[in-house]
Amino acid sequence: MKLNQRAKKLAATLLEISGEDAGAVRSSLKQIDILIRKDARFRSLLQSKRISNDNKTTIIREALADVCHPNVIDFLGLMTEEKSVNIIRQIIKAYDELYKEKEGIVAVKAHVAKELNAEEVDALQQNLQKAINKKADMTVEVDEKLLGGIMLRIENTFLDATLQSNLNRLQGELLQS
Repeated sequence: MKLNQRAKKLAATLLEISGEDAGAVRSSLKQIDILIRKDARFRSLLQSKRISNDNKTTIIREALADVCHPNVIDFLGLMTEEKSVNIIRQIIKAYDELYKEKEGIVAVKAHVAKELNAEEVDALQQNLQKAINKKADMTVEVDEKLLGGIMLRIENTFLDATLQSNLNRLQGELLQS
């Protein structure tokens, strides 16, 4: 079985086992992904051949008991036998995709000209959710190149309501007249 197919099956099993705690498991998996990417010692622990799998599981359980969902700790304990962080990261990615699909969540990336406060981000997210009739998992990035307006990426669809695109459209209309 290919690595990616295996990751998807393991992620689907983890999602099914999580039940109503699926959201908490998702946030714990995101923390684990960050830990894997940023902490070389954690990666070394997961990949170590010198430390037995039982000892790795014990270390993980004690270190992460307060910050991770028990299902995620058990999952990591099982995955220590793989000695590969790549499969763990693929499972985390597949879990996130399955969770979003199950909950009807779409990924939205907003590019804005200036920093938005929390109220503006909330209002933007609420209006967007009404418009697309789905929950929005939104991230906002400030793009210094923009003069004004907003550019949205909703899944694989781009919506450009920036000042520059409006000026370009107007210029095209004037040149055609």
